[in-house]
Amino acid sequence: MSREDAGLVALAGRVRELAGEIGDSLAEQAAATTTVAIERAVLRLCGVSGLSHLGRPLALDVVERYLAPEPRRLSRGIGLPFAVAALEYELEPQQLALEVADGHVDLGLEGELLGDAGRRAAAERTVATWLATAFARFDMNRTARHELIDLLGNPDEPWLGAELRAFEASEAATEAGVYVSGGADLLRVRVPRDSELRRGLSEATDEDDWPIGENAPAPAGSQRGLTSLRAYLDEIAARENRYIRLATHRSGLAAPEHAVVAGFERVDAVFSDPMDAVFGLGVDARRAFADHAFAQRLLARAGATLVLGGGPFVAPELARGADVEPSTIAGRALAMQAISLAFAIENGLHPQRVVLGAVPVSSLAGQASGERALGEVALRDLVFGGHSLMVDEHTAPGDDESIPAAVAAWSVGGARVSIVSLPASAARFEGAARSVRDAVEAAGWLAEGRVVGQLRGRALRHARATLEAAEATLRAVAGSGFGGLLGGEGTIGAAGRATRDSRDSFAGFAAAGFGGAVEWP
Repeated sequence: MSREDAGLVALAGRVRELAGEIGDSLAEQAAATTTVAIERAVLRLCGVSGLSHLGRPLALDVVERYLAPEPRRLSRGIGLPFAVAALEYELEPQQLALEVADGHVDLGLEGELLGDAGRRAAAERTVATWLATAFARFDMNRTARHELIDLLGNPDEPWLGAELRAFEASEAATEAGVYVSGGADLLRVRVPRDSELRRGLSEATDEDDWPIGENAPAPAGSQRGLTSLRAYLDEIAARENRYIRLATHRSGLAAPEHAVVAGFERVDAVFSDPMDAVFGLGVDARRAFADHAFAQRLLARAGATLVLGGGPFVAPELARGADVEPSTIAGRALAMQAISLAFAIENGLHPQRVVLGAVPVSSLAGQASGERALGEVALRDLVFGGHSLMVDEHTAPGDDESIPAAVAAWSVGGARVSIVSLPASAARFEGAARSVRDAVEAAGWLAEGRVVGQLRGRALRHARATLEAAEATLRAVAGSGFGGLLGGEGTIGAAGRATRDSRDSFAGFAAAGFGGAVEWP
């Protein structure tokens, strides 16, 4: 090994070690934190679903009514007050939730009954039963996935993906059928922003604009929509004789709730990264990592694959008119991706269940984008040990016509590309898919027939500078958090100072990774 190569390996090792320490620390803090989204997900696990009589998300309505008189109730959690009220009124979870949303039951008052040891013990047993029922459903879907893959066959990697653009589930199903006929192995549904996030962004929620009721059309990204899409894709898979994966893309403040839905509806892959929330939406970092820690523990139980981005665009200096080197921006993206990966693994996801974006968007601009992209992919192989990668229109230069060339170039160099999400329309997908398959086949015989050299020139210089910037970024985060990179702390999802209150922590939640005594709304 040359001195140059040894230096890169040493740098990569330091980046991996620093990111691991930060990821572990973030996961430990997040495990002791609860949020509005986590408590909503707890209600979903306990059997609450759908909309209130006014057409608003029922779990959110219940949590907000519980917190309205006293926001500090959040640190006590909603599970036990909800359970003791269910026992008191002899109601099933869904019925009780509707009563709370309609203002007929005050969970805060009912929670005072937990002071009685007998009632508290009964509430804990009730919650444990609800959780066992929820996880039995998770486990059933996990088993069904394995059995269907064994029966139908698993498409060779890379899996070719497409994003469904239709909003209504029935229209999305028709669109999915065209994509699958063209060779798609994975269909991704974009889940709309949740009401809590839209309020934080001062966006109109328009909750009354969509028809409600059992006979109303289901949005594709809703639980009802995903249920119908999952069933439809299984029908198509039986005809195609290959397993078709259902994926979702969620960006917002509802990662925990969405993870519950993923477990309930056999969603195979979830595109969800805490760094997107922090740097893309301005969500407070403590809130974002708490939500995603809870969600990732659920995804691990569900056996779903987590897809992380290529790393966020982090350059607060640009807002001040200062220039920033491309390698500095790329290094920050690599550092954030390394933290996200370490954080996910610490939350129980097996490394084989985490796919990484191959290249950050920031490295694809300018005349030297090709060299930088080669360096970026090589770095991910060096830092993450051949970790599985995802390529889409945001991580490969150009449009769907240039993606096959990028996939071929990276695959010849040893990268393991597991997902290629093509931006082609349904009508053009078959041709684009064929081009990617041909490129992967060509890369295979090229890799077998020749030895590919190491990085040189601008690609090598960019890789070295990127690693140096990543190390510096990680040391800064370890010392002072994310504030310096954000140009100020995030504000969405933050409301007051985190406080500790373990009076009503419940071991049943903690054992499943749901508990927490730190309030961070």
